[in-house]
Amino acid sequence: MVLAILSLAPSIAAGQTESAFFYRGYAYGSQANYNPLSLMMNGSFDVLQSSNRDKKLFTLQYGTGASNVFSNITSPLAEISRDGWSNFLGTEIFPTSLDYQRSQYWPNYNLHLLGGGMTYVSIAEWYAFQGYEYPKTLSAATMLVYHYLNETVEDNAYRGPTVDPIADLLVFDPLGIALFSIDGVPQFFSQTLEMADWSFQPIYNFRTRELNNNGQNFTFKIPIPYSEKVRLLYIAGMEGVVGLSYRYNETDAISFGGGLATKDLVQVDNNTGVLVQTATLVKVGGIFYDRNNSLLASLIIKNVATYKARLNIYPGVFRFGDLSLGFVGILQQDNSLTLGAFASFSPLGAGFSSAK
Repeated sequence: MVLAILSLAPSIAAGQTESAFFYRGYAYGSQANYNPLSLMMNGSFDVLQSSNRDKKLFTLQYGTGASNVFSNITSPLAEISRDGWSNFLGTEIFPTSLDYQRSQYWPNYNLHLLGGGMTYVSIAEWYAFQGYEYPKTLSAATMLVYHYLNETVEDNAYRGPTVDPIADLLVFDPLGIALFSIDGVPQFFSQTLEMADWSFQPIYNFRTRELNNNGQNFTFKIPIPYSEKVRLLYIAGMEGVVGLSYRYNETDAISFGGGLATKDLVQVDNNTGVLVQTATLVKVGGIFYDRNNSLLASLIIKNVATYKARLNIYPGVFRFGDLSLGFVGILQQDNSLTLGAFASFSPLGAGFSSAK
């Protein structure tokens, strides 16, 4: 029944660019939501998915956070020396340990090196699709703004030394852009690994005055020898999922998997006075339906303080004349419901909660 409903989504969008690597201009699914502003809502505020973060957009201390990020990235050598070069290189740069308290490098590789590089190409393709001049320059500027805002939101009210924005903004983001500027690299990740952005549909909850259902996710479908229809699924984000993806016709695939997700971000006591944070983890599972690697629907189960389950149905599945909306349903930990709607022309949808 679900697949029958989802099959109503159009298979081809007028004017789409088949020659692009990541952004094809589809009028359905996660691609319909994809633009620089929605990128900022999902990527810049990604950390608010953790249950111990204030999700009220208008009470975050942007000025303090931005000032603290600037202070640290303009004196990188001094801050790294304070943390210790062995600490910095062994936790932020090189994968030297599987201890989750010393694995700050993991999101750096997933979200900033690979995710950032892919985003640089896909946003440049978006600008080119829209007819803007100098799409790569605009993409680089967009990357700078959204990643700087990401670090600002992470620091929030914190004042003091931290090496995380140094690794993210000065090391991995430039490396990601450089890597995906090499001939053949975007093609490999697009065609061989089927990399895509399956970010959520962010909504503003008018009852709680919070940002809900935001988050940036990068997916990979890794080939399996001797299998044309089944691939290994890997989703990188605040929710890390490993599973299988089955493409049952030329365009449509259903995927499922499980893994670990961030519950809280907590400070690591490293005796240096430098802020280092790590994630406490919980189990997560999900099922996903996509067309041409543009996500049409997802259901994710995660029993944590923020929610038990969340359903996303993207634009293109249901149409009301010329208008196509996406829908969000979240079952909260207290069994209350948060419902929302998302239009592809807006970077932020509207939602309401039944919570008292």
